[in-house]
Amino acid sequence: MKAIFASFFANASWRVFLAWAVALLAALALPAINVGGEVERQFQNLRADLLEKPASGEIAIVEIDAKSLHALDRWPWPRGYYAELVDKLSAADVAQIAFDVDFSSYSTVEQDRLFGAALQNSDAMIILPTFKQEQGSTQGNYVESLPIEQFSQHAFLASVNVHPDKRGQLNDYSFGTTTDNTARPSLASMVAETSGHIDKKFAIDQSIDPATIPRYSFVDILQSERIDPDLRGKKIMVGATAIELGDRYPISRYGMMPGVVIQAMAAETLLQGTNVTDIGYLPSLVLAAFLLLAWFWRRPAVGNSIMPVAVSIGLSLFGLILITEYFGLFTFSNVPALFFLGIFLLSEKFLRTNFALNRSQYSNSESGLPNEAALLKFLDGRRDRNIAVARLSDFRELLVVTDKDKRVDLFKNLADRLKFLAEDQRIFHFDTDMIGWVVKEDYTSDLSGHFNTAVALFQSPVMAGDTKIKLNASFGISRESIDKAKVAAEQAMAKGRRWALHDDEAARAVGQKQNLLVELEQAIESGDIWTVYQPKWNLQLNKLDGAEALVRWRHPERGMISPEIFIPILEKADRIDELTLHVLQNALNDLSSWGARRSGLSCSVNISAQLLDNESFIDKAIALVSAANIPSGYVTFEVTETAALADLQRSILSLERIRAAGISVSIDDYGTGQSTMSYLQHLPIDEIKIDQSFVKTMISNDSNRLMVKSTIELVKGLSLKVVAEGIEDQICMDMLSSFQCDVGQGWHISKPISSDVFIADWLDAVPTRKIA
Repeated sequence: MKAIFASFFANASWRVFLAWAVALLAALALPAINVGGEVERQFQNLRADLLEKPASGEIAIVEIDAKSLHALDRWPWPRGYYAELVDKLSAADVAQIAFDVDFSSYSTVEQDRLFGAALQNSDAMIILPTFKQEQGSTQGNYVESLPIEQFSQHAFLASVNVHPDKRGQLNDYSFGTTTDNTARPSLASMVAETSGHIDKKFAIDQSIDPATIPRYSFVDILQSERIDPDLRGKKIMVGATAIELGDRYPISRYGMMPGVVIQAMAAETLLQGTNVTDIGYLPSLVLAAFLLLAWFWRRPAVGNSIMPVAVSIGLSLFGLILITEYFGLFTFSNVPALFFLGIFLLSEKFLRTNFALNRSQYSNSESGLPNEAALLKFLDGRRDRNIAVARLSDFRELLVVTDKDKRVDLFKNLADRLKFLAEDQRIFHFDTDMIGWVVKEDYTSDLSGHFNTAVALFQSPVMAGDTKIKLNASFGISRESIDKAKVAAEQAMAKGRRWALHDDEAARAVGQKQNLLVELEQAIESGDIWTVYQPKWNLQLNKLDGAEALVRWRHPERGMISPEIFIPILEKADRIDELTLHVLQNALNDLSSWGARRSGLSCSVNISAQLLDNESFIDKAIALVSAANIPSGYVTFEVTETAALADLQRSILSLERIRAAGISVSIDDYGTGQSTMSYLQHLPIDEIKIDQSFVKTMISNDSNRLMVKSTIELVKGLSLKVVAEGIEDQICMDMLSSFQCDVGQGWHISKPISSDVFIADWLDAVPTRKIA
């Protein structure tokens, strides 16, 4: 079952389809649990902003505003005021007069008579409001409050009931209301003279700008001798806009608004025909799901290519709804479709990441072959198996002619060539320059013949893309562990043998390595590990430029341990970060004290290849530099050329973070890796350091001298600083100076020295020191 599950997820098509199905089910479930309503409302507001338009001008509002309340003597007003308003509007030849004012109770006989007579004599269509309300304290029983009979017999009746949503907003409006089996059209539908199914709602078109609806103050109409001729033929809605009178509701786009304005916007929606049919969310959801599936069916590539496709579908759906709403065709909800696209992206990313993590756990990132963890899993339960390891020699030179893609092809072809020697024909890739396999039972009785065959398989070149690569290897074998087979391969290489069987000498070497790892922290605390500095000399200005920080270890029993021994051990054990941070902190402390004696000095610190991939280390290193009492530009991180080019894109990201913190970046050992400047132009660096193997021999070797000179010219042309290490005599130093090299370093200038000696001999002895 586990194998089936792994196989299922190994197929990218199935992963994408699974993410698609999960996203579709989730999107279908969201509306059922009322998720996304607020998001939908915000999208509606956005569309209303983009499609904003003026009111038709057919409807005008007569406001019972603060000005009118102040000018007219008391509230409630005598109905004679309303009678006078009706007379004046009728005289202005308006088409309709619709009131959003309660006339369900009697006032004085005279006042009611005046208003009733005005209604009877008006040539305009009069609309009076009705209200649906609960009957007393009885829950669920409703009655309709009607205008008194002497008013209603001369007017049409329309419901002014509105129904805010759960958020208290009034974004939808109905065509009417049914009370006690009596159907009553809504005020807006009566004004717009538009019929619809009673109790059916439509969305108020909030793209209509309410500020463009003509508005007149009630008192201005009463006190004017001549009514605005623009009112002729208009539909008039009369209602309260004064804050003191309440009757205000929030709508999503405009916030709190008077009820009469909302009634007018609802009527405008019907007049302009923008009460379009809402076809729901299913069509857009189905369309989004179909488009995504159709795209993947034709182009099954996954990964970063999915994001722009999903975004394009989302934007297309948004554009589609703008078009359909603009032309009054229909509307729909895009939110479930957008949720579908978002959930799909997250699900696909989650599944892809989990698969990648699972795959990376058992796969070598350099070649795609099974890694050491995969071999351990393969060996589980298999006892007394011979484990063979091939250690590739001159692997750094291989980097000169290959990039990562070519190396993947190289290891694949090499594995194909060797697999008939291996059990289950499986070849495993351990460290960068080591591959291994479990020896087939057929070969266990003739290991010498087995490895002679392996050596013969390395004789002919291996294809890496379109390049032929000649490989050499030394082999090791052990029946006990992978590590012992590795040690045997290293022993074979060191002794110049074709192959070696793990022995007691190799076992002691492994034990020594483990002891050194255990003793590292104690050595740092006791001061057995310390930092020395090799001065760097400015060849053009003939003055001290700074120093390079180097690490030393004096073991109380073993004596001095070379960095060439303990640094690779720490790197393989993933412990090099502790040591590097220790060296960096020492360098920062010393550089701070140097600055008090002579300003402008710099210090460089070596950064191991694997630390470029270690975000935690980079964060800690940047934090140490930031906390130091020195300008960060005086600190340089030296990274080997091979490390920087092993994974170019990842290196660029890491180095950009370092430079963004103000720290300089130097490419160390230039010329020993992919010695082509075109690669280095892509890196965010400040300095290139020519490897000492070329500098030491350039006096006697014409090719190396030409390489050093041309490198200096190229680097200077890129406006980078160039440093040459390995200067061992004055002739070499003078030649570098004539080549316009910026900085030199080597034993002719000074061997690595302690900080105290550096201060005494280079900072305090004389104001400026000259190199003879």
